[in-house]
Amino acid sequence: MLTLEQAQAAIVKEIRPAFEAETVPLLEADGRYLAAETRAQVDNPAFDNSAMDGYALNLADLSADKLALPLQGESSCGSAPADLIPGTTMRIFTGAPVPAGADAVVIQEDAKREGGLVVFPHSVRPGQNIRPRGEDFRAGDVLYRAGRRLSPFDLALLSSAGLAELPVYRRARALVVATGNELVAPGEPLKPGQIYESNRLATLLQLKSLGVAAVDGGTVKDKPDAVRAMLQEAGAYDFVITSGGVSVGDHDLVKQVFAEIGEINFWKVKVKPGKPVAFGHVGARTHFFGLPGNPVSSLVTFKLFVEPALAAWHHATHRRLELEATAANGFKRHAGRTEFVRARLHMQDDRLLATALKGQGSHMLGTLRETNGFIRVEADSSGFAAGETVAVTPLSVELAS
Repeated sequence: MLTLEQAQAAIVKEIRPAFEAETVPLLEADGRYLAAETRAQVDNPAFDNSAMDGYALNLADLSADKLALPLQGESSCGSAPADLIPGTTMRIFTGAPVPAGADAVVIQEDAKREGGLVVFPHSVRPGQNIRPRGEDFRAGDVLYRAGRRLSPFDLALLSSAGLAELPVYRRARALVVATGNELVAPGEPLKPGQIYESNRLATLLQLKSLGVAAVDGGTVKDKPDAVRAMLQEAGAYDFVITSGGVSVGDHDLVKQVFAEIGEINFWKVKVKPGKPVAFGHVGARTHFFGLPGNPVSSLVTFKLFVEPALAAWHHATHRRLELEATAANGFKRHAGRTEFVRARLHMQDDRLLATALKGQGSHMLGTLRETNGFIRVEADSSGFAAGETVAVTPLSVELAS
């Protein structure tokens, strides 16, 4: 049985990455992955400009005996000011171009207006309050490499750099299917032995948040012909993600039927929750993930294995944020598998605390009401005590108070 790290490395190694790209406008590029490096089209700042409202001057015009200069002209945003007349000063506003001939800006609070003169302080430095052209980046500078997943902040930067559209990898196509005779869609009446299906919804929504073109394949019964027919449609997709049917029971058919059609790389990992998870390929294109049927196991294995695979498919490296926190309570268990404990992360007195929630069974969804992170417990650990430092992975940027 593979360890968590071995399974993740095996998946990334076997990914057949995207090669098709398309060009989209910035407004449609949020969450997409760059298919080529991007370079700035202009300098930023585009010209020397003032960092403050004040007065532009040339230091050579000041001396111990001459701290007052006549005011001539103005530079405001969007204007092209005239050159600074030697021996004068010019009114200037934040962001406005520094006139040729000026080498400093004195903020208005440090200067004094006396009729048509401006009186300056003794201490004025060259370059004071001037943002030099190209200080941030220069035209031709590489801003991002291929594989970058673009955020609104990235797109704002690229817009300021003069780019109107970007080359991005096409969206991955994924088929999502749940398996099991016991599964019923919410809203339908339950018969004895049936339960409402939730894994498919969670997987579809997570894929959507990652920019994947996800297709709802519905629910498939535990019948070999039904499972076989579903998997035979896999070639039209980059990823097929199922839940259920990957354990060792007589009715766990996905793994058994899949072996006839595709190639299984592995189907057990030393993690908790989520040991029965399968990964393999169908044909030359399709990556297959068989996630566990238990709802929490399905959610955890998606985060651990599917997310890194999607990043690798887009030529990116998945980096899961891991922080140190103080355990607010204790958690005991039997060592053996790397475990991800559902937790409530919250700040208290400038400390990040992690509370291990009650109800850690892989079938128990009630704890998700408070879960905003995981506490990672290593395979050889029997748990932790209150007050110990633990490794946590936030699931949200918002922490409970």
